[in-house]
Amino acid sequence: MSNVMESRLSKSVKGELVAAEASQWFIEFRTGEMSLADRSRFYEWLRRSPEHIQAYLEIAEGWAELPTSDPGHRIDIQHLIARARDSRDENVVPLSLQATAAPRRTSTLRMAVAACVAGVALILGAVVWGFLYRANTYSTGIGEQRTVRLQDGSTIELNALSSVRVRLSSGAREVDLRDGQALFRVAKDPDRPFLVHSGATTVRAVGTEFDVYRKRSGTIVTVVEGRVAVAEVGDRPQLVYLAAGDQVVVPPQPKVQQSPPKHADVAVATAWVQKRLIFEGTPLAEVADEYNRYNTRRLVIVGAELRSIGISGIYSSTDPDSLLGFLRAQPNIVLTESDHEIEVRLRDRN
Repeated sequence: MSNVMESRLSKSVKGELVAAEASQWFIEFRTGEMSLADRSRFYEWLRRSPEHIQAYLEIAEGWAELPTSDPGHRIDIQHLIARARDSRDENVVPLSLQATAAPRRTSTLRMAVAACVAGVALILGAVVWGFLYRANTYSTGIGEQRTVRLQDGSTIELNALSSVRVRLSSGAREVDLRDGQALFRVAKDPDRPFLVHSGATTVRAVGTEFDVYRKRSGTIVTVVEGRVAVAEVGDRPQLVYLAAGDQVVVPPQPKVQQSPPKHADVAVATAWVQKRLIFEGTPLAEVADEYNRYNTRRLVIVGAELRSIGISGIYSSTDPDSLLGFLRAQPNIVLTESDHEIEVRLRDRN
């Protein structure tokens, strides 16, 4: 009965129905995490007809300005669609006098069609999944800073060489800080906690402002306003609560003893937002790491003794000479400069 009703629908009406289904699938991928069952239903929907594949691609085309998972254009989607269409047409087999051979050929063709369309669906699924994954990922390059505004009203200030992935759902707002540093201004929503994951560290907030810096030596959490809870995942998880002005450093290894929270100078921790670098007895090795976030000509510190020397001062992140001028003026330091790096070493005492 359903087949008879479907045959009576005009092509335009059927096209609208397919477009509506494609839109719904695209929205589901965009707004939350898809379960394995959901993905299986999606792949099954793609396999039903090449028109489904085409409709989904047309919906996704509106997001063409976002990066794709196939930057080299190695996957020819139009060719795959055409191949799926051709394979579908082969399902129409003329009657043959050789009745015994016809079922075997039909079965073989159906298996070939199923394999072909399944291959198209799997490839398209991988492309779409990578496309949507990257659509929720934000990153910055050397010397670049960026503001990301989320749908819930929260904002993320990304420092240079930083990367986050955002996942918003009806039950939570989650951000994976994969690299670098970010300042979070969280819109209040008691029903959806705001979670920031940095390695084994998770910061939980409802409505507040805080800075998270993921470094090799650990994750630094500094609270500007409000309160947050910082949890460390491990065999013996630790949970600490921070108020405005508090800071804690969570080691990268869960088994390492965590230092207690301390009161910090928030202006120093968030100076990068104003394009400033503030150091207070900071080892020169860490100063170089900060400098290299903003400059393509890298600062290289030679020698363990020099790397541990403390540096203090306020410098501009957009003016490399503000720091280099200070280093050049030191009588015991020699700078050797090239097009790609600046080598800093102690002057020969002989």
